[in-house]
Amino acid sequence: MTSSLSTEDIPSARFGLADQLAWLRRMREKGEVHVDGFGNHHVFSFADVERVTKDPATFSSNPAHVLPADVPNMTQGMMLVTDPPQHGKLRRLAAQAFTPRKMRDLGPRVAEIAGGLLDRAPEGGFDAVEHFTVELPAVMIAELFGIPAADAGAFRTLVEQIMEIEPPNLTDEAAVRAAADNALGGPFLELMGYLLQLCARRRAEPAPGLIGDLVGAELDGQRLTDPEVASLAVQILQAGHLTTAAVLGHALVLLAEHPEAQAALRADRSLLPGAVEEVLRCRPPSTRLQRYTTVDTEVAGHPIPAGAVVVPWMLSANYDDAVFAEPERFDIRRGPNRHLTFGHGIHFCLGAMLARVEVAGALDVLFDRIPVWTVDEAVEYRESHLLFAPKRVPLVVSTTTTDRRDPA
Repeated sequence: MTSSLSTEDIPSARFGLADQLAWLRRMREKGEVHVDGFGNHHVFSFADVERVTKDPATFSSNPAHVLPADVPNMTQGMMLVTDPPQHGKLRRLAAQAFTPRKMRDLGPRVAEIAGGLLDRAPEGGFDAVEHFTVELPAVMIAELFGIPAADAGAFRTLVEQIMEIEPPNLTDEAAVRAAADNALGGPFLELMGYLLQLCARRRAEPAPGLIGDLVGAELDGQRLTDPEVASLAVQILQAGHLTTAAVLGHALVLLAEHPEAQAALRADRSLLPGAVEEVLRCRPPSTRLQRYTTVDTEVAGHPIPAGAVVVPWMLSANYDDAVFAEPERFDIRRGPNRHLTFGHGIHFCLGAMLARVEVAGALDVLFDRIPVWTVDEAVEYRESHLLFAPKRVPLVVSTTTTDRRDPA
């Protein structure tokens, strides 16, 4: 079945997270596909979101299917929006730089960076977003890429600007053309230019780092081109920087709201992997995706024409009580935890292991250094098409049992 949906009816986190979750629950209970004022088709149940995200032949990630033919596609060549068979080549080559062993080996460095950030944080309490959650993955990703320290600040600024860009309504050709013109002269192109220069430098002068690994990766005698490496790098930056920061910020808030879970994790660190998965389920760093139909199709009995925009809501799927018992409950021992936060199918997030290592490692250090933390005011969230994250996390730090600067 189908129902119409005013775009003004779609709540985001800025209207209150509880209100957004309640709205998503009502949408699931109706069991319908909802069409908004722009003609986008929204799906909410776990089964429907899973179906859309695992069928790239019907629900493509490539916006070229809905863009006017003469409008530049700024995502062309990016693995995240590439369909088979090209996607398989890019994925297998990129995976050579993201082996589980390489990601696990980063654990000690995560702990070292986290400890240094806590050493410099103000005593008694601090905004975790400013002093910790954004800084840690920013340092990690710059080191992974082999970015010179002198470039790190400008590099981070460009990534943040790109994450804040809102996509235009794809049914409005004038808006799409204006957005493409802005992108051609904006931070996206500047970042791509910097990464292309870095690729050329690493080919001429090999050095440790992710860019060096990607330019050297080989499959059946083929290597990635510099534009392909730069495009992959942009996606890795998004997954490894601000999205990881978002997950870490969400973890701090959820554990402040659930002191019993905080105490359990502090006492038993073996619970950390499960706790990270539950944070990912409850607070995905992106609440929804966009897919583009290649043929006439249907979802839940609702016809969707070719060339339409489909919006699968991961936040909604992660709270579907058909899959998750008591989905509103934050349960660090939940298992199995089949959340769709990292996507599904061929576009499952390549940086998932990196995010898990960073968040679990950071929490481990926090439990050693801070006996108890709380949040002293209501947390506000920011939400764009790419990022759902706390704006500020004002931690109040207790030092009643040990000095946080002396983990011993």
